[in-house]
Amino acid sequence: MGKSRMKSIVCKAVSYLPYKIVGYVTQNIWFVSSPQDSWAFTLRGSDIKNQYVVVLSDDLLMQEDSQVIYTILHEIGHVTLGHRNSMGFEQTQTEIKNQEIEADKFAYKYINKPRNTTETISK
Repeated sequence: MGKSRMKSIVCKAVSYLPYKIVGYVTQNIWFVSSPQDSWAFTLRGSDIKNQYVVVLSDDLLMQEDSQVIYTILHEIGHVTLGHRNSMGFEQTQTEIKNQEIEADKFAYKYINKPRNTTETISK
């Protein structure tokens, strides 16, 4: 949900991933930014039950493609690696730091790998 630039760059970022991860991403993650054709939108809990929402800010989307793609892959990494976030759940700084390092490694791995291999999700 968002402007054409967001949709385009998300598709470009996802194209770096193996097919099985692409399938997982397209079935389980919503990407949201400021919509072009509305000021706001509402999602019901049942709309996103057992789904993940990645919010991409307009400021991020104004960065160079390489930075935006890296950030999108980093966020996909958090999901596919089964990371928890600290909203409603207390985490140690070490746990948070380790999750950030793992998500960075995930993004780096796929940016520097031939596209759309048959590798599976590393969950």
